[in-house]
Amino acid sequence: MKINWFSPLPPARSGIAQNFARQLLPALAGRHDVIAWTDQDQVAPELSQIVRVARYQPNNPPWRKLNEADVSVYNLGNHGLIHGGMWNVSQRHAGIVILHDLCLHDFFAMVLLRILEKPDAYIAALERWYGEDGRRAGEAFRKGGISPECMTQEFPLTGEATRGALGAITHSRRALADLKETLACPVIALEHPYVAADESRHHQWLAARTAAARPPYRLVVFGYLSRNRRLEAVLEALAGIPEREQFRLDVCGELWDEGHIRTQIERLGLGSLVKLSGFLPESLVEQKLSTADLAINLRFPSMGEASGSQLQFWDYGLPTLVTRTGWYASLPEGTAAFVRPEYEIEDIKAHLGAFLANPGAFRAMGERGRQVLKSHDPEKYVNALTGFASLALELSPRIPALELAGRVGSDLAQWLHPAASAYLLERASREIFTMCEGKSHDRNS
Repeated sequence: MKINWFSPLPPARSGIAQNFARQLLPALAGRHDVIAWTDQDQVAPELSQIVRVARYQPNNPPWRKLNEADVSVYNLGNHGLIHGGMWNVSQRHAGIVILHDLCLHDFFAMVLLRILEKPDAYIAALERWYGEDGRRAGEAFRKGGISPECMTQEFPLTGEATRGALGAITHSRRALADLKETLACPVIALEHPYVAADESRHHQWLAARTAAARPPYRLVVFGYLSRNRRLEAVLEALAGIPEREQFRLDVCGELWDEGHIRTQIERLGLGSLVKLSGFLPESLVEQKLSTADLAINLRFPSMGEASGSQLQFWDYGLPTLVTRTGWYASLPEGTAAFVRPEYEIEDIKAHLGAFLANPGAFRAMGERGRQVLKSHDPEKYVNALTGFASLALELSPRIPALELAGRVGSDLAQWLHPAASAYLLERASREIFTMCEGKSHDRNS
């Protein structure tokens, strides 16, 4: 299969680039003809040894070249600056959308309100999916009357990200089941791919951790750290335990508001215990994770995402604190320590105390997590992805037919008498769908 692959690529400061693309592209390009399309200024030179890399302008993509492929795949997440260009192409060139977040309101707010400065398009998207309630909420949000967290939960705009798509892939069956929207295209849930390190390397990491296993214990937080990563709650919990001097916290990643976090650290008297390391180059990640004792990977509200960082923590055998919500709530018992959103600070304190009482029990937890990685084989993911893409291409004529039937039905319902509407709407929808199916068969014959 010839595939256009739109994705953040290393060295982009994105978990999708650093974990997902690095893990999956070797397997995908090893079996299919793949072009990795990017609008980034820089791409890691070693990537060109794995896959063909090509550049595009979001407002003027090379349509002829794109149309030479069998299918285009778009990786969408919540960072508007990183994913805005590929979403723009996806709206004019239908393909498979991989949803790395299932709640995408933050993405559309950034792209439509801040980057493109199209408030009418933002309001129209909310009204399209949520009617008058969505329109009113969007207008209130623009004026500061509704919080981003509330908008994310009540108006996720997932359907807008998959509007016109041939199909959608998610990495969380639970989050997909909890989604408040029904997507118009075929949808499948796949396990997030991950290539675990070999046993000899893993044992080296364990040996390094065991050699350093004494107070102060090292806590780590990794990734793109927006408000929902709960760093403020982590700081409050650390400041609130008598044994806080027995811990050191490394915060590794880009913060949504570094000045605010530094103020909180100073207010809580944690200056000697917390280090803000910023985004780490790949060369330093191994050193940090192999010597850490406990990872903190909280998400609330959850955007529905599966966590590539969580798989990486498990690879290192790192015990982890996670929020019992979304994908994280589906993790097998005993592979992570759960934090309840309604008792967040109390649970973090309790887990830190339990760690001090029995570090060995937490190390065993991390090792159990590593066993879960066996179900995240990239080769299985490639088989499932390309099989789903083939099926979606076969079904593609039905998608516009269903959308057209829905629009016609909505318009007719305003004019028909209630006694006749059910029969006539069903007949009109069936005729439209049959007509489109017939055209599809004519093209394929």
